[in-house]
Amino acid sequence: MDWRPVLEEHPELLLKPQEAARLLGVTERCLRRWAQEGRIRAVRTAGGHYRYPLDSVLQIIGSSPQSSPERTAALYARAACRREIERQLGVLRKAADAMGYAVLYEDYDLRGGDRIGEGLQRLILLGRRGLFRALMVTSYSRVSWLGVVDPRFLHLVFMLMGVPLVVVNPSREFGSPAELLLDFIEIHERMAESLPSEARKMNREILQALRILQRRHRIRWEEE
Repeated sequence: MDWRPVLEEHPELLLKPQEAARLLGVTERCLRRWAQEGRIRAVRTAGGHYRYPLDSVLQIIGSSPQSSPERTAALYARAACRREIERQLGVLRKAADAMGYAVLYEDYDLRGGDRIGEGLQRLILLGRRGLFRALMVTSYSRVSWLGVVDPRFLHLVFMLMGVPLVVVNPSREFGSPAELLLDFIEIHERMAESLPSEARKMNREILQALRILQRRHRIRWEEE
């Protein structure tokens, strides 16, 4: 996994309205009103869309007068479709309640492959600021492609970043064959960038076969 994006602070990381609203626990309409009142900074992209700088969102969260209890958690899900995202979050909510965690944040990524998603980046940045005590996921593959990274390494990495990892079902995966296919396609696309010339032909053939399956079964990642 590429952890470089989360090893440094990103003061100008821009959030979509739904992302900022989700972190703040408010509606997008409330967020727009705050921007009009000057309570939160908003910027416009070249395409005319509003975005909210992460540092502005974190300032509001950090200025909240409520103190966090000891056993607080953030929930994270990753999948190819919203139905699976909701299923994972439902499992996590029940697990958090059973384990005595108060859930402060929920986030997700509609993406695959071995790149770290923006939702997970946001939660790690919040966790590094001490805004919750644990990051809960359903299985290791939600934070590591297919869970192939040694679990002990994952726990160490998250602990060093100040976000202890809690895996609800360490031996059970929440993926699907369709999600697995999309993950394979992204992995092989990235491999093509660094493979020696003699291996690129085989990689292209593998990609071609995977894309035929993708088209045949009409498989794709759901859009945000």
